[in-house]
Amino acid sequence: MPFYTTPDGVQLYYESAGNGKPLLFLHGWAMSSRVWNYQVECFAKEYQVITLDLRGHGRSENLNGTCNFISLTKDISNFIKGLQLDKLTLVGWSLAVSLIIRLCHAHRLPVDSLVLVDGTPCFVSREDFPYGLPSPQVKKMLKRIDLNFPRALEEFHNLLLSPEDGERENRDTIWDLLTNERYLPKQETARDLLVSLADEDMRSEITAITMPALLMHGDQDTICPVGASRYMKEHLGCAELAVFPGAGHAPFLTQAEDFNQRLTAFLRSR
Repeated sequence: MPFYTTPDGVQLYYESAGNGKPLLFLHGWAMSSRVWNYQVECFAKEYQVITLDLRGHGRSENLNGTCNFISLTKDISNFIKGLQLDKLTLVGWSLAVSLIIRLCHAHRLPVDSLVLVDGTPCFVSREDFPYGLPSPQVKKMLKRIDLNFPRALEEFHNLLLSPEDGERENRDTIWDLLTNERYLPKQETARDLLVSLADEDMRSEITAITMPALLMHGDQDTICPVGASRYMKEHLGCAELAVFPGAGHAPFLTQAEDFNQRLTAFLRSR
């Protein structure tokens, strides 16, 4: 199994398939790189598709217990440099959208385009940004993690799919890719990262991003409302938005064919 060792000695699990322009897929909070299985199968025919388990997630280590925006963005930056990736497209989902915004702002990387899926520049809603989760809901989730971590994950998982998503024939496969217990993070990793995410407000940082970006969002997403992507489209320098009717928080799984077609068109237009 391929691992990349970070400067502080943490082994990060990744997989690479295919050849061509590199696409690096980054997963969301309390998930693993397995969620991108439908994209690996599709895009490895034409591109180098790389999927990475973030520190403390999936099959990646978290030796010192530190898992926040600083440690994760350093990991990703070092990983890109270590694999000598060039003219890279970053594809991020949910939490990873925020990580990508921070990466583009704080690190000099050979990235030429972005794909931001069901994400937000500000996870918690503010008086002038109603497209996040209410602060009491996030605090309740943190308290639940402290008291009963399995229950907290169950409640989170129940928010991932829309009613229409739940009626799809491949629902069981999708559910396994999202919730398989073998790949879930430890309690302290999940909590620390959620605290870090809740503290972030990167609305000012997205205005400095000028590279082409594709925003994709399910219109029934209750974790990161679609208004967050509409906001980013208005504030990014060069962005287009694709909305998936009836989809919840994971359209790349529940509407994989349409999602892959839309992503293919974006990549070929570059």
